[in-house]
Parts: sequence; C-alpha cells; structure tokens
Amino acid sequence: MIRFNRICVLLLLFWSISGTGQTDYNNVPDVTDVILINDVHIYPNPVDSFGIGDILIEGGLIKKVAKEIEAPSNAKVIEADSAHAYACFIDAFGSVGIPKPEGRPERPNVRFPGFPSTKTAGITPEVKASELVKSDEKSIGSMRKIGYGIAHVVPRGRMLPGQGCVISLTGDESEGMILRNESSLLFQFAGARGVYPSTVIAVMSKWRELYKNAELYKKNMDRYSADQAGVPRPKYDEVLSAIVPATQDGMPVFHNASKSKDIYRSLELQKDLGYHMVLADVQQADAAIGTAKEGNVDIILSLDLPKSDASKKGGKGERGSKGSDKGEKAEEQEEDPQLKALKERKEKAVKEYVGQAFRLEEAGLDFAFSSMSISTKDHKSAINKMIESGLSKEAAMSALTVNAAKILGIEKIAGTIEEGKMANIFICTEEYFNEKSDIKYSFVEGDMMEYEIKKKDAPKSGNIDESIYGEWSYTVTIGEDDNTGVLKISDADGEMSIEVIDDDDPENPLEAQNISYNDSVLKFTVVVPMTPEGVEVSLTLEMAQDEFTGDVNLGPMGTADIEGTKRTSPENKRS
Repeated sequence: MIRFNRICVLLLLFWSISGTGQTDYNNVPDVTDVILINDVHIYPNPVDSFGIGDILIEGGLIKKVAKEIEAPSNAKVIEADSAHAYACFIDAFGSVGIPKPEGRPERPNVRFPGFPSTKTAGITPEVKASELVKSDEKSIGSMRKIGYGIAHVVPRGRMLPGQGCVISLTGDESEGMILRNESSLLFQFAGARGVYPSTVIAVMSKWRELYKNAELYKKNMDRYSADQAGVPRPKYDEVLSAIVPATQDGMPVFHNASKSKDIYRSLELQKDLGYHMVLADVQQADAAIGTAKEGNVDIILSLDLPKSDASKKGGKGERGSKGSDKGEKAEEQEEDPQLKALKERKEKAVKEYVGQAFRLEEAGLDFAFSSMSISTKDHKSAINKMIESGLSKEAAMSALTVNAAKILGIEKIAGTIEEGKMANIFICTEEYFNEKSDIKYSFVEGDMMEYEIKKKDAPKSGNIDESIYGEWSYTVTIGEDDNTGVLKISDADGEMSIEVIDDDDPENPLEAQNISYNDSVLKFTVVVPMTPEGVEVSLTLEMAQDEFTGDVNLGPMGTADIEGTKRTSPENKRS
C-alpha cells in the first residue's frame, strides 16, 4: 500500500503553466511614457460601456478618455482596431510574487511543547509580505497575462503568518512594486506541528489571548507616552506590536477560511473581539451571508471550483482505449441505488458550490475573488461557470475590479478606467467573457506587454498523433513541496497505453484506464489505492509538440493543475 502522503502526490499529479500565448520578451521598452490606445471599445467600469474611443496614458496614469484624441508628438500609438479595453483585474488574496520556501519543514524539537517560541508555534505577525516579494517571480508575469494588474499578497505559514501588502504587477525592483505596505494581518486555523497551539480550539484560544494582550499593550504604551513620569517603560513586544493595528480598526484581519466550519468559527471570533474581518478564499459562502449583511465582514470567494462527475468521465478514443472493460463495470456499478444516491448528492453539492456567487449577488453583497487555490489557466473558466450558474457579468466584473479595490482600500487609484487613475488596462480581441477572447496587450502603470495570439489548430480527424508517444516528465506542487515523476505513453497493439510513475515510488506505477485522444486533448483515469476499492482520478491534458498542460479532477478534494515536458521519443531517444 502506498503511503498516504505519496498518494496525495499521485492525486495532485502535475503543475501547470497557463496562458494561450507567449510573451514577447524581446520587446525593448520605449523611451516615451506617453501611449495612445486608438479606436478601442472602452468599458470604464463593470456596468457601463463608453463605446469606441481613445485612451491616453502618460506617466503611468490615465491622462484622458475621449471619443477621439489627437496623438501627442511623443506618443507611442497602439492601433486597437475596435478591440475591447477593460480595467486590469485585482487579486484580492493570494501569494503572487512570493517564492515558495525550499525543502520540507522539519517537525520542531522543543523541550516544552506547551510553551514553544512564537516562531515555532507559527505565530509571526511581524513578518511582512513586502519583504518577501520578488519582482522576477514568474507568477507575476502569469497573472499579468490573464488580465491582472494589482494583487494583495500574504506570507505563507500557519496560524499567524504575517502582514499582507498590495503590489503592482510591474517593476524591476521589488521595493518599487509596493502600493500599500502592512495592509492586512493574516489569520488561519492551522495549528502548529507537535506544539501548542496544535488544535483548532487551541488556535482560537491563542488568538483571543494575543488580541486581548495587544489591546492591553497598546493602552500601556499610550499611558507611558502621555505621562512618562513615574510610569515604568513597557517592554517592547514584537508580536503584540504587530497585532496592535488590527485592534484599532485600521488593519483588517484576513481569515483564510474556506469551509463553513471555519467560517462559523471566524464569525464567532470577530463577534467576540470586534475587529474588521475579511473572509478569504471562501468556498462555502452561504454560512456568512447573514452576518456579512450586518457589516464589518467582507467576503473573498475562491476561484477553485469542483468538477461534477459528468465532466470528469473520459470516453473511448477513435482507436479504442485500454481498460474499457473496467469502464463498463464502473457503469454497471452506477446502477446501485446507494451509489446513485451518493452521486446525486455530490452533483447537488457541486451546483450549490458553483452557484454561491449568484446567491451573494442576490443577497446584495459585494465580494471579490482570490487566486490562492487556483492556477492562472483556470481563472476565466471558473468565472464563466459561475456566470452559467446565474451570476451576472456585471457582478463578476465588479468582483474582479471595483469590489477588490474597495476591500483593499485602493478604489481611488484603481479598479476603473478613469482620468487620473493608474493606467492599468488590458485589451482583448473580443468581449472578455467570450471563451474565444484573448488578451493582446496589458498595461500596468503604463508599462506595456504585448502577447502573441496563437492560432487555434484546425480539428483533426481523430487519429492519434504518434508524436505524443514517449516519456514525459512532470512536476507536482503540494503545499510547500515539489514532487516529480514520469508519464509513459506508448502504443500497445494499436491501443494507447499510459503509465504514471512517481519518482518517490518507481516500483508502483499507476496504469491508466478509459483513455481517449481527440483534437490534441488526451483524457484518462487512474485508480489510486486510497481505499480497498481504490479512488478514480480523472486527467485532461492538452498536448503540444513537446509539452502539455491541463487539469486533474480530485473529486471532493477539488482540482489540480498539470504541466509536463517531452523527455524521450518512442524509440527511447532524447527528443
């Protein structure tokens, strides 16, 4: 039996590189900072359409928006040809630009587990995300490519990882990217490993203790500042000092609370202590609707959506598939009343999950979106699924722009295309929510990136492209860890055969079933021995000449992202 943590590696098989085009890295920045976007369909805010007009950018700001603008002599002119211009999106909660720590964290070895140091206990509110951001992180370019210009980023860690900051997704120096420093405090129901506080109840108790002590610490510091005569100087406390801004109605506390249980716990803590709370990366928002209406609680929805059983099934390919008998047996099992009832309950849960954005809109609540648990390539499809479930396009665009700006306190400088605001604009070939639309240009504070639009391949006859045969390496990221392995694709008597081999467990390869291949899309399933019957996991890969991307359906565990590169040809020669 494969160990549980190794099973998780196999479940989350791959890491994805997103996007439909390639960045033109040879594009040398122009000397001028004056840019005229000519003849573009302008959407100044989520509700209104300006129609066809021009946008003048100067010094990183939007200088003018009008039906027609005469190009200044020193301007670089972008002919938009009636494309569509939107305000760049704002990521309300994520870790864009912050490198993941190397290596696996070691279990703490302390003499008194009930009294560990704050760092050992995962209590580091003094850590600042602004000091962790790296301007050359590839996640920054990936987010820009899909329309984002600003991000609220937080440190990684456990109970109190540190303070978030708001960054602009442009700049050669990390310090120059910071728009708002110390903009939030992150709290999570993540207990310490092997020391106090290790349980959810202990984490809640510790947070109450720290918050009350921070209030008392502030009072003592104020008393000493007012009259130092006869008052002993309070001892400086780095941890409490970092929490104090959250006790003064200034710094919001972001609760990473995706599930309903954590949301209820968060609401209880906020009610007891009274601070401004933001529920972040929320996956079960219904639990918060009533309380959010009362104020002092903001909601940031996760874009990580589950997939239904119907979407994860892979049928036969044009040339047949290995394991079809097992697939037929699985179909027979679906007739079992209990299994059928289970699937129906799951389908209902998925629909409720995807429809929660619509219910928030229906309740009159503003919300934003989080990139914390999803890859860049899935952002647009996730939003479109919410729209299919009732969410209006206007509410979706508001969540991506003005709502996020308001939650982060930057609504005066970002979120809309208005004169005087930051020149954060992206230009689409068609209306954004159209599945066929591509982003051609991205402007962040006037810094322009142009993207190559790949032509869509013509449909194939259904025959398998033999170039996909061979060995492909893959990388998977689980939490803070990276894992690697090999995907072997071969021809077995006219049928495709696939093996998934984890580098940490090469003696136990997983054999693919229900294989299909059509129009460069490869689908298959693997059965992971998490239970005596095994758990079926579905994969969908978009194959290119020497790389692939795609996703993995993990059922109740959500989805994962895929990336792979060609390693050998069918003749076992290097490609």
